[in-house]
Amino acid sequence: MFGAPASRYVNLFELLGTTAFRLALAFAGFFVGATLLLFAFIYLNTAFSETNRVDQLISTEAAFLANEPSEILLQLVTTRITNDFHHVSYAGLFDRDGHRLAGNLIEIPIGLMPDGKPYPVQAVPLASSPLPVEQVHAVERRLANGTYLVIGRNSEAIERLRGLVLRALGLGVIPAFILSLAAGAFLSWRTQKRVQEVNLTAGRIMLGQLRERLPTRGGRDEFDRLAISVNRMLDEIERLLNELRATGDEIAHDLRTPLTRVRARLERGLSGAGSREELAAAVERSILGLDQALAVITALLRIREIEVGQRRSGFAAVDLREIVVAIEDLYQPIGEERGIAFDVTAAQEVIVRGDRDLLVEAVGNLVDNAIKFTHPGGTVELSLSKRDGRAVIRVADSGPGIEAHERDAVFTRFYRSESSRKFEGTGLGLSLVAAIANLHQIDIAIEDSHPGFTVELRFADC
Repeated sequence: MFGAPASRYVNLFELLGTTAFRLALAFAGFFVGATLLLFAFIYLNTAFSETNRVDQLISTEAAFLANEPSEILLQLVTTRITNDFHHVSYAGLFDRDGHRLAGNLIEIPIGLMPDGKPYPVQAVPLASSPLPVEQVHAVERRLANGTYLVIGRNSEAIERLRGLVLRALGLGVIPAFILSLAAGAFLSWRTQKRVQEVNLTAGRIMLGQLRERLPTRGGRDEFDRLAISVNRMLDEIERLLNELRATGDEIAHDLRTPLTRVRARLERGLSGAGSREELAAAVERSILGLDQALAVITALLRIREIEVGQRRSGFAAVDLREIVVAIEDLYQPIGEERGIAFDVTAAQEVIVRGDRDLLVEAVGNLVDNAIKFTHPGGTVELSLSKRDGRAVIRVADSGPGIEAHERDAVFTRFYRSESSRKFEGTGLGLSLVAAIANLHQIDIAIEDSHPGFTVELRFADC
């Protein structure tokens, strides 16, 4: 359950299962892999470098000794092994038949070729030599007098270097891997803590505390950006719920009056009608009241259908001049009947994208309102023009107008200004216009006509 005390603590298994920890684990694995590749490169490069250095050293030394006279060569070979305090050098001088003449090698190592090139071979030293039998790099050269010179050196330095690199690898990779996991656990803990805060807040919202909002920390990280977006959504949801509650109250209030009248008329007709004609008249008046209630419900359903954008898929090219002409044909007789001058101006063709029926309904509602609130002898004007590249439909009347403080409210549902209370209506006509304008991205501008009221529908483009 949301809000329970246990949910305030981060569970270890949840921590290990978070995306942040898995990413940290993957990063740690990648880091270890990259480190292993780096150390492998260093290891191989260093080992080859040291091997080449040893090979170059013994090849140079063998070439130098090969040019010395025989009597000096014997002395140099003996001196070489005598002065080898580190016990890493091997040397031997052998006759044509391979018998040892000087040096610390019993025989020429197997696999060694007399071509002056270094080879890795097994060296067998004299029994009196402190050198062990081991793998060495050696060079064999055949001298001019037919003897064979062998110069070798063990690879102890190379092995030490390899061990050093391997120890560095162990000392470097393992702590780095542990630190990566620790960093991943820390980041996961922080992420899980933020998620827990979101869950607790969401739980309180689900329990009815609609004023709760997701916490932010004033930063610009992804959690704060997400929280800000969700909070905006919650603000809109709260506004819609408040509007829904208000709409429900307004519907109940506006339906109660005609339904109460219907009930009263039916009761009077049932109890006081003295003839069939009187009963029929009471029923007829009751039907008019029911029609008024149905008109309210129909208008609300119509607004709801438009607000959810179900009609946008039917948008097509629409000629606003045709709409203005159709409204003129429809309302000219009504204006004449009421003694109101209905002036229409639409000189040019203006094409926009939209739903023709909805646009006719919006303009028709504006004209209907203007005629309704204009006194006999007054004027209603309907015009179509282009202004700054935008199509503008203008409806103006010479009626009582609307107070400045009421202009923002006239497009809300069921709102009726003080001057309109004496006229029949549901208070939904301008709400329907606002819904259609919002669907078509039309700006609505309200102005004072001195006297009267002016409404402009300003289209986005044409």
